[in-house]
Formats: sequence, structure tokens, C-alpha cells
Amino acid sequence: MQIERHEIRIFASVVEEDGFSRAAEKLDISQSAVSQAIASLEHKMDCQLLLRGRKLALTESGKRLFSFSRLVINEESQALDDIQRIRTGALSTLNLAMSSAVNRFYGERLLLEFCDRNPLTRLKLDVAPSREMVYGVDEDRWELGFGPFQSRMPGHFECVPFFRESRHLVVHENHPAYAALAADPARHMGSQTLLTSYLDDAGKRPGNQRIRDMVEAVWEVSHLELRLALCKAGKGITYLSDRLLGELPGYHQILGLEVSSFEREVGLYYKKHKALSEGAKRFIGICQRAFSAEQVPGKEPAKTRRE
Repeated sequence: MQIERHEIRIFASVVEEDGFSRAAEKLDISQSAVSQAIASLEHKMDCQLLLRGRKLALTESGKRLFSFSRLVINEESQALDDIQRIRTGALSTLNLAMSSAVNRFYGERLLLEFCDRNPLTRLKLDVAPSREMVYGVDEDRWELGFGPFQSRMPGHFECVPFFRESRHLVVHENHPAYAALAADPARHMGSQTLLTSYLDDAGKRPGNQRIRDMVEAVWEVSHLELRLALCKAGKGITYLSDRLLGELPGYHQILGLEVSSFEREVGLYYKKHKALSEGAKRFIGICQRAFSAEQVPGKEPAKTRRE
């Protein structure tokens, strides 16, 4: 035995409207169709649901079916309402992490456009170190990461590159070893402190020469402005994006080392086989339009790729 949804809806209307004719008018169907639906339900259940008379009354079986019908109809209404709200972004959340450099140059413009277009979508944004973001997206702490791709991105990530950047090892001219590092960096690197946003476990980068082995100490400072302040005060050396280096006076590249500079693609990434929220889809679309319309100075526009 199977109860059809339209029969449940008709039965509930008959009870609520207290009559077959008023239920038919409400549902915009014929009265005979209402009668046939009720007869079908009583036949399937082999019991009487309604006591006909001057005023309709429910039998015990009818009361139980009416209770069930309200649950079904309310659940259907709630599901349809939720789907509509998801479509408009009202039940969606953009859970995003950005690197400090991406946030500095693009965060405000992209997020203002997103909020203007999606005023009902909830927003959760963190500014985080680029390598920590990769681990965070993989662990579902963030749905999207926006920053430099690592040399080995997880194979189950979808990567959407937008531009390339160069990252340079730099020292500020206020550093007490500035002249020595400029003249002979290989000799003096071993006594320096590296200021970095995040340092992962050594075992996660096997087989490569690690800059951590070339310096005396590593300080993890995730906040970009604090890292720059420490570097400017001569407390250590750090890596800067070419975009950032071009606008900050007093910082100079440390040249001649294998780790002096490297290039990375920068873009969005997320887990391939996990369905994206509506908020994430819309933010990706905004970024794709923004970076396809804007040529980053000195950079080639990138196309979407799969890792």
C-alpha cells in the first residue's frame, strides 16, 4: 500500500476546510476528484477516515492520518522554502581563507562585490598563511582557499589559477647584517632569523633543501604587518611577494642563493569531489570575471586547470 502525496493534500484540505466542496474550491479541482481521493484512501487503509454528517468528524484513524498529513505538508513547504533561500543565497555561507597578500591587494574589492550581489549570504573569512590554508581546506576548516599554490597540491584539489607571482627573500636596510648579506649571503645566512607566516612539519617536505636548515632561527608570525615591522626593525629576514616589494621602501632582495626567489601561481582551490555551496560558487564566479577582465601587470592571465 502506498499513499499518494496528492491524496494526503486533499484529505488535509477536506479536514481544514470542513467540507468537500470548500476543499475542492481551495485546491481548484472538482468535487468529484476530492471524493475519489478520500474514497481511495479509505479503500487502501480498509477503514473509515471521516464521519459524514452535517459536520465532518475524524475517526481515530482519520486523526492519525491528519497528523501525518500536516507533517508531510509542512516538511514539503519547508524544503521548498529552503531551496528557494539557498538559490538566493540566504541559507548559504561563504567559508573562505585568503593569504595576506591576496587580502591586501584584492580582498576588499572582491568581498564588497560579493556582499553587494549576495546580501543574504553569511560570510566567514580568515586571513591565513598559504600553506596552512592548504591543510585547512583539506581538513574542511575552509571550503575555499585563495592564495599561492604549493609546489605539490593535493591531487584531490581543484585549482583555479588567476595570476603568477614571484616571492623574494628580502632584508631591510635597517638590519645590522644588511651589508654583509648583500655582499656574501651564503656566508652570513646561518646567523639570521627567518620571519615566516607558517612553518609546517619537516616531514611534510621530504627530499628538498629546506631554508630552515640554512638559518639560525625561525619565527612564525602570521600577521603580515607585524612581520614587516619586525623585518624593518632589523629582527630578521623574510619573503615578500613582488607586488608587495614594489610598494615598500627599504627592502632589498638577498640574491645569489638557491632560495633567493621562486614563482608560484595564485588562485582559488577546493576539494574536487565535494559539492560546493552556493556562496562558494558565486565567489568563484566573481573572481573569474574580475581576473579575466584585469591583466595583472607583468603577468599572463591564467586559465582554469585541474591538478
